[in-house]
Amino acid sequence: MIARRGALLLEILIALSLFVTAGSIILVSTTSMTASLARSRDRQIATDLAVSKMAALEAGLTTAEQLNDSLVEVELFSDQSAADLDAQMQQARWRLVVETEPSRFSPLTNVTIRVLDARSGSVGSETELAVLHQLIRLNASAPEEFESDPLLNGAPPLPLEGGGG
Repeated sequence: MIARRGALLLEILIALSLFVTAGSIILVSTTSMTASLARSRDRQIATDLAVSKMAALEAGLTTAEQLNDSLVEVELFSDQSAADLDAQMQQARWRLVVETEPSRFSPLTNVTIRVLDARSGSVGSETELAVLHQLIRLNASAPEEFESDPLLNGAPPLPLEGGGG
């Protein structure tokens, strides 16, 4: 009878240890997936930031000198309340490093935008989240006046068609 109780106690201890081990494995994997999701979200935002700044450069809205070594805060839009958002994401800051070099294609410049995670605080230990290389025409501005087509001289203007619907 005592041997049977001892065997039952041993079975309960083994089952309990298996349950605790399985629970800890699930907890570690969940924590790892959450951290991976946060890194993926950071990379996505950094990539979007690099693309938008490259478009601003190409449109002539800013210069490479203005963007280089600048800290950027990104406001996240969400249907969740601000209290529900991750506090670290609300204070996310990225540092932009912009490098330009002439290309062998004369009007174009090779532009590289690096987006670094500046939340660590120290300049040398930042994590590089996104890098974008592109050939663009810097300081592109709209022409002041379009050339007139001699075939259109004296022609009446055409009405705009389509209501955008």
